[in-house]
Amino acid sequence: MKKKRMLFLRATALAALALVLALDALFLFTGARAFSPLENRNLQQRPALTLAGVTSGRYESRFDDYVSDQFPFRDAWVALKTAIDRLGGRTESNGVYLSGDGYLIQDFTMPSEADYQANLDALAGFLQRHGDLKQYVMIAPTAVTVERDRLPALAPAGDEGGYLDRLARDLSGAPARFIDLRAALAGARAQGQVYYRTDHHWTSDGAHAAYLALSAAAGLSGEAARLERRLLSGDFQGTLSASSGFLPGERDALWAYVPPEDEQFVVTYVGENRRSASLFAAAHLDTRDQYAVFLDGNHPEIRIETTAANGRALLVLKDSYANCLIPMLVGDYEKIIVVDPRYFTGRLEVLMEAEGVNEVLVLYNASTLAGDTALRGDLA
Repeated sequence: MKKKRMLFLRATALAALALVLALDALFLFTGARAFSPLENRNLQQRPALTLAGVTSGRYESRFDDYVSDQFPFRDAWVALKTAIDRLGGRTESNGVYLSGDGYLIQDFTMPSEADYQANLDALAGFLQRHGDLKQYVMIAPTAVTVERDRLPALAPAGDEGGYLDRLARDLSGAPARFIDLRAALAGARAQGQVYYRTDHHWTSDGAHAAYLALSAAAGLSGEAARLERRLLSGDFQGTLSASSGFLPGERDALWAYVPPEDEQFVVTYVGENRRSASLFAAAHLDTRDQYAVFLDGNHPEIRIETTAANGRALLVLKDSYANCLIPMLVGDYEKIIVVDPRYFTGRLEVLMEAEGVNEVLVLYNASTLAGDTALRGDLA
């Protein structure tokens, strides 16, 4: 009996070792995936090994993300883990809370002090260098702040509100107007849905509340009646459902605020040397990434030329939260230059001078801005 037990234990240990070695081999010899269709996001690639990255701890953090994102059969493991968690009554998966009224709410991760200071220095330095321009900073709170009452009881969600308060204080000396959107979004929430239930983005109604706040600060038209609220899809399933495994059967409605037909414009995707007469890419409505209908998703640089003829040229430094708001601006600016610093490799100073930029809008969501690679080195 003892001999059989020893044989069983040895066989189990050998099987476990073989599984670990097989997974390691797959990890080492299979190519890294660039994108996860299931989670609808870019995956972390192997970070460059540098002395600065090691000493700051950023290399270890990014390498951990790389291993997690590229682990063999990751999608199947995520699905299995979520199923087990649900059976155990858990309401959190992969940083996403299963919340009240059918909302999925992404947690906020407070940045390290080093990451916070690096991004603050990059942003404040850029604003100071262009103090002669009109500048507006809108850092959108995510659902974890505005929908906080829907979180599960005792959920240990990060203090995004405290982060926004500190950022506003630390930018108070910069020559820019910091527009706190929390009150505007809370007010809009009383009238409708300002965040998707299955996605991390705000809805177009949330973005429209931000547009009205910007209008008051920047002297824009702010005329709600000029924009048509149009349903684009009733079958939108966002990234939070995919990454958490929660609510796989739920769908959101995807709306847009569309400028009137007499507001003419040309949209140029600069890196691709491609032009369009539309702010919307309808082909994405037939894909999983329906949110990319706005401005065809994220691009390093987009130029929008309009018939406004008012001499106002706006530079928008942004993440994907801005994509559904920018179409609302075409009646207010003669030219809109849209730059996503995460992908832009040119020289901002040269671009701004060439395009005659005289106003700047910085529009990120708080979670993206808090990320360790959000701005560092990109605003030089």
